Amino acid sequence: MSLLLKGLLAAHKNPFNRYRKLLGSLALSLCVLSSWTHTAQAEGSRTLYPSTAPAGSSRANLEWRTDTYGGLVLRRTLLKVYANQGEYILLGSSAVGVGSGNIRVYNPNRVSGSIGSETIPTTPDFQCSSQPGRGVISTRQQELNGPRAISGTGNPNGYIPCYYQAPSPGVYDIVFYGPDGGNAANNVAPTGEINLSSSSNFGTQQGTSVAAWDVTVRSSDQTSTTDKEGRLFSYYLALYTGSNGRNLNFPIYPITTDGFRYKVELRGTDPNGFVVYGNQVGFFDSDGKTPLYHDILGADGQVANPLGNVSLARPQYATFFNPIDSNVIPYIDRYKSDGTLEGIGIPLNPIIPEVKNLQFNGTVTGNNSSFGTGGTFSFSSNVTGTYELIISRDGSNFDPSNSQNRLLRGGMTVTGQQSVSWDGKDNSGNFFPVGSNYKVSIRTFGGEYHFPLLDAENNFTGGPTITMLNAINPIGNTRGFYDDRGYKTIGGTQVGTLGQVLCGKGPPSPAFSDPINGFDTASNDRKFGQSGNNGNANKLCDSTGSFGDTKGLDLWTYYPGVTQPTPLNIIDRVSANSGKIIINEVLYKETGTSTNTNDEFIELYNASTSAVDLSGFKLADGHLTASDNDGTNGLTHIFPNGATLQPGQYAVIWIGDNNVNHQATKATLQYWLGQTPKLNNSGDDVWLYDNQDQIIDYIAYGTGNEVNTPPSSVLNLWDNTYQSSLAGANTGQSISLTPNGQDTNASACWEATTSSNAATRCTNYLPTRNTDTIGSRVTSVGENNNGAAVTQPTLVLVKRITRINNQDLTDIVDGRSDVPTNATNYVATPRDTDDNDPKWPSGYLQGLINAGTVKPGDELEYTIYFLSNGLGNATNVRFCDLVPVSTSFTPTAFNGMTSNDGGLPGANQGIALAVGASTPTVYFSNVADADRGRFYPANDSATPSYCGTNINGAVVVNITRSPDLPNLPKATGSGTPTNSYGFVRFRAKVK
Repeated sequence: MSLLLKGLLAAHKNPFNRYRKLLGSLALSLCVLSSWTHTAQAEGSRTLYPSTAPAGSSRANLEWRTDTYGGLVLRRTLLKVYANQGEYILLGSSAVGVGSGNIRVYNPNRVSGSIGSETIPTTPDFQCSSQPGRGVISTRQQELNGPRAISGTGNPNGYIPCYYQAPSPGVYDIVFYGPDGGNAANNVAPTGEINLSSSSNFGTQQGTSVAAWDVTVRSSDQTSTTDKEGRLFSYYLALYTGSNGRNLNFPIYPITTDGFRYKVELRGTDPNGFVVYGNQVGFFDSDGKTPLYHDILGADGQVANPLGNVSLARPQYATFFNPIDSNVIPYIDRYKSDGTLEGIGIPLNPIIPEVKNLQFNGTVTGNNSSFGTGGTFSFSSNVTGTYELIISRDGSNFDPSNSQNRLLRGGMTVTGQQSVSWDGKDNSGNFFPVGSNYKVSIRTFGGEYHFPLLDAENNFTGGPTITMLNAINPIGNTRGFYDDRGYKTIGGTQVGTLGQVLCGKGPPSPAFSDPINGFDTASNDRKFGQSGNNGNANKLCDSTGSFGDTKGLDLWTYYPGVTQPTPLNIIDRVSANSGKIIINEVLYKETGTSTNTNDEFIELYNASTSAVDLSGFKLADGHLTASDNDGTNGLTHIFPNGATLQPGQYAVIWIGDNNVNHQATKATLQYWLGQTPKLNNSGDDVWLYDNQDQIIDYIAYGTGNEVNTPPSSVLNLWDNTYQSSLAGANTGQSISLTPNGQDTNASACWEATTSSNAATRCTNYLPTRNTDTIGSRVTSVGENNNGAAVTQPTLVLVKRITRINNQDLTDIVDGRSDVPTNATNYVATPRDTDDNDPKWPSGYLQGLINAGTVKPGDELEYTIYFLSNGLGNATNVRFCDLVPVSTSFTPTAFNGMTSNDGGLPGANQGIALAVGASTPTVYFSNVADADRGRFYPANDSATPSYCGTNINGAVVVNITRSPDLPNLPKATGSGTPTNSYGFVRFRAKVK
């Protein structure tokens, strides 16, 4: 059984093993079929089945039953007709007066509810049975001629209509009952005859259907025989041919809610029982709201329980039998894709979609996003409906189903600015690789119209033809789209084989239309199945079933709103471990080429003050996140779980075998890859990633194809100024970073070991050394590149208010940057983490960051805590803190306090110092004398330059001084050693 469906409904099985099918978005036509024309004198069955119908055409009866298709749409036809006040609605059918056959009319707005399952009032406003002897169509000639004048004159060969005068302008609902009345679901056997030659077409055999029917609107003149066409429409038509092998050939005319008008021409469709309607969606994806743009696969001829939990959609668009009378447009109800009422009235002219200002807002800056983070697209649209945004991998292929592209499709419920989030992945679920100028295109869908075919086993002549009538479509007025390939639902279920045509005999060829330009619906490109009455297995993917068997096949078209593609860039993310674990030395010019003699190595160093877990870290000579690597010529080493490097320790990765010549005895971790040489002697790169594929470190030397796409310059991971010179190492000579462990991300501080090449270009340069005892190798593998350990002293300062007037403040406050700037604990980044160093003594950092409102005369005490937390002892530690503006330094704050270290006797003391204690251990005078403290008044020209501009006074303390305190030793733990921490304190009054 064949059948066309748009928002189709499932089929039903009758005692004769006949299955009903749905003709999906077939909207009632506005024009006439291109292959045959006629002068219409009425609207109804004569419009669908004229005397000029193509040879071999059949008739489908109009149905009114109580059962449903797919549990969604009732198997009945609710017709609608527009009439002005005083105009007459003339009615007739082949079932009036036969059994319970009747025609019922309902005034505007009396019928309510969702499309397909409306609530019909029990009492009509008019019914044909109230005018005995009228409304009977008893011959084919009467059907073709339409109604006589109400007065009985004119059009003598027409039928005598029953009639209803419209009390107000609006849309009236019309119901045609067959002989079985309005509350039956009996199966009947229509003849399918165009010429109505059998008397069964006019008898009780019609059952729940009507063979011939007519709805005509005329003026208030009862003698008129002039029909007002383009008034009759429906949102869905339940039709029944009674058997397969009965082909249908007629046009219908849908109009979308944004004013696009189409003609849909059936060209030999063989659907048996079906529902004709159109909508904006076709089928829903598994989330029940996203358009699927694929076919659905059901379990049987009713397309029950579609695979992947996808679903059908309700009727939505008004479908006319003739070109639309423009007077009707303001009265047409607009429905949403879920079948609920949205409003009344449709634009007289189509709203041409426009999309503007497509931009990508990256997670880094501008159109740059970090690898794996995605970003947000923005654009403006003048229409609601569907958008389709495609990120192309290669910049030329924009196929939305391409696994390497990314399709972002969704609905726009309002016009104007739109925002679309992207997770950074392609259609296969992998992150887009690092790269530049990825092209992004977008389309918005104006006049989107879907026409699914449900359980339509065969459509051997192709079609239906869909023609846009009231606009010039930039892709062509008969262009449409289909995709008969396997896919994955939003919920993750795979339907069919991805990218391959679905099961069934006689599949379409090609299996999908051009995703950008579609195909010509007037062609036979989408023909499928077998000729004749074959392929009706009613079993999913049965070997005898035709391609359309048990499927819902979607066909759609639209007017595209487009704009120029916009570019985006994906750049690497920098790991939080960057600067902690660094690439410190590399030997690329091996002394042997077998795995046993290949002594290439890469040395890593922990330059931080804490242990680093290397589990899952990746070391490679390729840009892994950009899918740009050396293939079989490259290397990738993944560190095992539990691999940990303590501060100051080394890890060495040997490319060759584990043997006596490949040892770094002072390295904490060693690994051997057992491979032949992988580092290219003329040029290569080395990348270190964490377990989230974020870059920790990168270096490159020389030039050539094996130097891959470097990290984006915005990451400041590598300055390649001297990169080419690093390729000149001798055999067995490594290249080393200097000073050891001090990564400046610059090629200037790398050199061939012992060459002194970096001496004139590297700040803080230290000579590199050779500690290698194997053959002629020149390396310091597993050891410090410069000899004695290079220390890196660091001092951390944290400032607090510890007293107001006579009240000590002992609060413990955590400075944070992720709070409002007016919060009492706000500290700007990066200083917000200084108070979190684990080497501070517990509870040591007392006081407030923001003490609130103070008044003139209040005295504030400032305490500046310090901690030596580097890798070496801090020497020559000089402290300066500028007195806050709006305060004045209190010179006598600590008068009479002891001890002191050489200040003038009797001099005022306004400065205190504590080392390894929570109270001051020494007090200083304010003047230049023999102690370590001094206060410099505002604008004092003697103020040390390291204080900056002194506009309100400066407190200066030489914290270290021999022999009092030669240095601040590095802290090794919380409060250990005791002289690794302390504070400077002074007081000031509010002016």
